[in-house]
Amino acid sequence: MDNIYFLVRFTPFWAVPLALIAAEFSYIFWIRKKKKRVFACLVLTFFALGCLVFYYWAGGPEKSVEFLIDVIHFFTR
Repeated sequence: MDNIYFLVRFTPFWAVPLALIAAEFSYIFWIRKKKKRVFACLVLTFFALGCLVFYYWAGGPEKSVEFLIDVIHFFTR
């Protein structure tokens, strides 16, 4: 669980580069007409952007981890 908390706490450090790289590759694959790869890269882009939105909606590094812990405790009890 510590690894997941670490990823949630430092979301901007992995989600921003992942979204930029996946968006660029989706454009490259779109030019080459590789539809399955375009779809995979776009899904990865929107996943990373969704994680960023959650991170800022939850309140940053400390509050996002606390929110995740509360959700886990709610569903495991």
